[in-house]
Amino acid sequence: MSNSAVSSDSIPITLIGGYLGVGKTTLINKLLSHPGLPPGTAVLVNDFGDINIDESLIRSESDDGTVIGLSNGCICCSISDDLSKALDALREIPVKHVILETSGVAEPLRVWRHCHYPGFIPKAAVVLVDASKHAKRSQDKYVGSLVRAQVEQAHLLVLSKTDLNPGFELNRLTPQLSNQDPDLIDTLLGWRHIDETSEIAPSSSLQPAFRTYTWHQAQDITQALLTDVLSTLDESVHRVKGLVATGDAGLLLINRVGDSLNMHCYPQSAQPEHLGLVFICRSSSSHEMHSAASGLGTSSIASQIARLDAGN
Repeated sequence: MSNSAVSSDSIPITLIGGYLGVGKTTLINKLLSHPGLPPGTAVLVNDFGDINIDESLIRSESDDGTVIGLSNGCICCSISDDLSKALDALREIPVKHVILETSGVAEPLRVWRHCHYPGFIPKAAVVLVDASKHAKRSQDKYVGSLVRAQVEQAHLLVLSKTDLNPGFELNRLTPQLSNQDPDLIDTLLGWRHIDETSEIAPSSSLQPAFRTYTWHQAQDITQALLTDVLSTLDESVHRVKGLVATGDAGLLLINRVGDSLNMHCYPQSAQPEHLGLVFICRSSSSHEMHSAASGLGTSSIASQIARLDAGN
């Protein structure tokens, strides 16, 4: 960290990165509810559906639903696929610091380059690492190079899920701390990378291609069917998340990372605007990429989604 100041004309951006399912959403939730979050902090997220903002914090919502005003003087914005548009919008309001959640399949330094945007300057790249899965995932023949690149490009590493692997540590000189550290949020907000001369370049290796598919729910299904479908997806599906209405178990919040599936009851009073699932799938071959246009990358996966539509 350094005490050197960022230009008063530039708004600093802190990146929050890490692979799919490492706990970025959990960290963002903790950040948004932190009593010491300074007024004028803007949090840019990929998907509001993943963020549980306490109702007591919400003050107002913009007409297009992309900006939410919080009672603590901070804002939360949905960046979708257009970072420049989101940053342009932030220049119209009094913002002092931006926290940007990157995609789980993005290299931090590739996003870092886009943060050199008029009126803004990148401040630090914070990368979360899943202590329970990093060793195996970093050696995966498909995504290992991406996972290693994310860690190599971090200026600060945050170790998540250490309760599942208490002895885990990364053999790196990069500063690191646990996501259970009581000073985590204050450290994250204050961290600044200044040694531009030693900056690691984005990886030159060929990274895996990913595609997303969204299943929009049109009718209630049973929890048993949902569990069966999500349990039989092949290894090309790296993440599934969303909200699904079931006739027997009510509204369920779905989170599947690799072969780990979690379902939790979601408050019926929340009345989500959209029901369905988002699938993030690896497309490692031309056949899979072609199939991804109409399904999930493989015919077997697409057939499972068809089962959800049919309700059996």
